[in-house]
Amino acid sequence: MNGFQKLAFICLLLAGILLPDSAWANPANRQAFLRYFGKYLPANLNSCSVCHIGAHAEGAESLEDFPHNPFGNQLRLEADKLLKADQEPEIDLRLKLLADADADNDGFSNLQEILFGTAPGDKTKFPDAKAAAKIKQLTADFTEYKNRYAWKPFKPVQRPEVPLIKDADWARNPIDHFIAAGHEQEGLHRAKEASPEILLRRVYLDLIGLNPTPAEIESFLKEQKTNPQAYEEVVTRLLNHPAYGERWGRHWMDVWRYSDWAGYKDALRVSQRHIWHWRDWIIESLNADKGYDQMLVEMLAADELKPDDWDTLRATGYLARNYHAERDQWMDDVVKHTSQAFLGITVGCAKCHDHMYDQIQQREYYEMRAIFETYHVRTDRVEGVLDTAKNGIPRAYDKSLTAKTWLFEAGDERRPLKEETIPPGVPTFLGGEYKVTPVSLPMVASQPARRESVKEDLLTHARKMMEQAKQEEQRQAAESELAVLEAQFAIEELEATSDKKSDEWKNAAQNLVKLQRQSALENARWNLTSAEQEQQGAQQALEKAEAKKNKALISKAKQSLKKAEQQQKAAETALKKAETDSKAKLTTKYTPRKQPVYPQTSSGRRLAFARWLTDAGNPLTARVAMNHIWLRHFGQPIVPTVNEFGGNGRGPTHPALLDWLAAELVKQDWSMKEMHRLIVTSSTYRMAGTASEENSKLDPDNRYYWKKSAMRMEGEIVRDNLLFIPGRLDPQMGGPDIDNTQAQDSIRKSIYLRHAHEKLVEFVQIFDGPSVSECYMRDMSVQPHQALAMANSKLTFQATEALTEKLLKQTSGNVDDFIQQAFLSILSRSPDASEQKMCREFLTHSKEASQVKPSEDQFQLLVTVLFNHNDFVTIR
Repeated sequence: MNGFQKLAFICLLLAGILLPDSAWANPANRQAFLRYFGKYLPANLNSCSVCHIGAHAEGAESLEDFPHNPFGNQLRLEADKLLKADQEPEIDLRLKLLADADADNDGFSNLQEILFGTAPGDKTKFPDAKAAAKIKQLTADFTEYKNRYAWKPFKPVQRPEVPLIKDADWARNPIDHFIAAGHEQEGLHRAKEASPEILLRRVYLDLIGLNPTPAEIESFLKEQKTNPQAYEEVVTRLLNHPAYGERWGRHWMDVWRYSDWAGYKDALRVSQRHIWHWRDWIIESLNADKGYDQMLVEMLAADELKPDDWDTLRATGYLARNYHAERDQWMDDVVKHTSQAFLGITVGCAKCHDHMYDQIQQREYYEMRAIFETYHVRTDRVEGVLDTAKNGIPRAYDKSLTAKTWLFEAGDERRPLKEETIPPGVPTFLGGEYKVTPVSLPMVASQPARRESVKEDLLTHARKMMEQAKQEEQRQAAESELAVLEAQFAIEELEATSDKKSDEWKNAAQNLVKLQRQSALENARWNLTSAEQEQQGAQQALEKAEAKKNKALISKAKQSLKKAEQQQKAAETALKKAETDSKAKLTTKYTPRKQPVYPQTSSGRRLAFARWLTDAGNPLTARVAMNHIWLRHFGQPIVPTVNEFGGNGRGPTHPALLDWLAAELVKQDWSMKEMHRLIVTSSTYRMAGTASEENSKLDPDNRYYWKKSAMRMEGEIVRDNLLFIPGRLDPQMGGPDIDNTQAQDSIRKSIYLRHAHEKLVEFVQIFDGPSVSECYMRDMSVQPHQALAMANSKLTFQATEALTEKLLKQTSGNVDDFIQQAFLSILSRSPDASEQKMCREFLTHSKEASQVKPSEDQFQLLVTVLFNHNDFVTIR
């Protein structure tokens, strides 16, 4: 038994749950034991002595060395019974079945002793006679605790019943019922509805990341007085706004680890060049309300699902981004982050040993790796561009169907166990069917250069060479190359529909050989003419250098002349060969067009995984997705550990609500827009952020959502609004990434700025911008340099200058009107009386009504102050 195995064994002993069945003998059971009792488990019972004779394992390697006490033995025997009955011997079930038993015959049940803090397997330790009242209360509290909605993240989602609440009139949809039930349970009094101005700004920033304009605010305030559906109509309009895809695209890009390429100089170390095509696909898919399930399938396996659809193939940028120069690191990353992003579990923790908290065996890590072992990355041409260095679609494809996966001993890549090849698979404890079917690919997938768009680009380029030819020999050479290209295309089409034995093919092949020989001859003639001209030029340069008697120039000119003479001799030799070849007997041995050729079959492993992942029966996919969406609307997730739903994570605040949301997402065909609509139209979302001293004592962290917690804008949204509010933002969508060093000058949205290792936008990072490595949930800090950035950045200066000029034109310099419009533009609300008075005094330097006309600089200072107001960077 190695060191790790001893450690794992001791962990099992601590929980007293070693079972004869190896499938259940893993450290995950210890966490299950602790989770079962939660806050009701006394600290002194987190010990080996709960289930074993003795408090320490002291190097024990079997149960003979460290035997069970009566309670531990009861647990073991109960597991045997369940296994014989074909039931899973889960700790929760065994503890429940044995709760009323008295393992040590001391007159107190197992449950009573555990809750009170005495060992249930030691008859010498039991509660004293005065403990009856306390035990009764503890038992009642624990029973109420266990009767709450059971959180079972690894079981298929079951749509829970919507709870009945006292104030049913408050609820607008089922979300409110779940939240209100929590209020009633905890004795909380919820906040009133937010003011129309605050609510409007909130939903604008949440859905499109941009402030409402003063005109939109005034229109809404007027409309909502007579139209009870005014807010719902705003929500519909925002969900259909192009900026919705950009706003929520950035959220998902955090989760999916978007990164532009990085490497030293031109070396590619991580991600891929032109990965921005994936970013554009994300934005377009969200705007089109493509189902979340479909997005996942396309990101993981578009090349197997739609191999001839290059728009969809952009989705596999998810896999291309995971590229790393070191293959094992690449595979580690794709397993680790795919499991965390889509499933909310840490499969990567099982690389070296069985998972310490969840039922994931080490072998299953490698089975998941095997799903991705066959894939690699290539760059396909885009229409209109032949050079993939300038533009192209980075995409996944299966490079080798014979790629093997081996288990690494203790996770060490230097020690592969090659006795057995690990097949692809998924964690069995999550259920579902993983069935692989190889995928036959169309010709354009295995030979992308035969796509019609690529062929047309090649022809266009050949014709352009003809047009640009300045000499007759050059034009004839270019014309002959065009003829060869056309003949190559023709024979490729012929070979795709007939065999090489037909007369038609033989004639086409001979014709192509003839054209290739003629092209070789024309190119040889042009190369000779070009070489002769080069030689003449070199000779003239030498004569000029000798006339100047400049030794350095003479030496350089002689070298150039020598090189030119060598090129001329080579061109003469090539011409003679081309002339000889042109007279040879025609054959059918033509030279095929140079083009990349890839496998004609894909393994189907990733498509099978994607379908398993997005099956309605998968217990995690929809839960994890809705937890992320909820987080970004409320600033706090239902499951606090968004990428860890397993044993090492934290439990949900509202498990029934999350299950209901997950079930609703599937019911709505995985439509994220419909889930946004449901959330932002709920009464829960519409609450004000008003504090309550009484509530704060009961729930200081607002875990039960008795108010709407304020959130700080992300750095990208701060920057975008500094551009948008004064009317400077360029609404253009998509396209190549913009140099991150241009962030202070570019007027494009932040989502289009380069984001990669050592290529980050400093202004965004100051406001807790996303990490490139992983960012499942952003931090939110308050730092002095954030205020400095807002006060001193070029972005802020340009924003204040532009907005001041804009507002002065609108208000003709009227002080009160200027103040009103400045507040509406920046803070999306009107100033109250004290703010209006304070701003007027600031502008006029007087506490009395004054006819003094402030300078433009004074107006600009006021705008600067408002951009630095806490309400600007805060989503209330």
